[in-house]
Amino acid sequence: MIPRKKSEADWAIEILLKKKEAVFYLDLINEIAEKMGKKKTSQVLASINTRLNMDNRLVYQGEGYWFYDNNRIKEGS
Repeated sequence: MIPRKKSEADWAIEILLKKKEAVFYLDLINEIAEKMGKKKTSQVLASINTRLNMDNRLVYQGEGYWFYDNNRIKEGS
């Protein structure tokens, strides 16, 4: 089996689990770009932000903060 490449949301979950607290969106997006080896241009950062918004595993807490909600993942998914 070929391992799949980590998505932006996968990186976000890894970062959020490690920090164990909500993270400001711009800090999270910049860290994801760094871990993925991408340039931090406005276009790249906007793309990462869009992908995070589309992933239902991540929860927008308000005031620019995101966190990962383990309870949103169903067993066997």
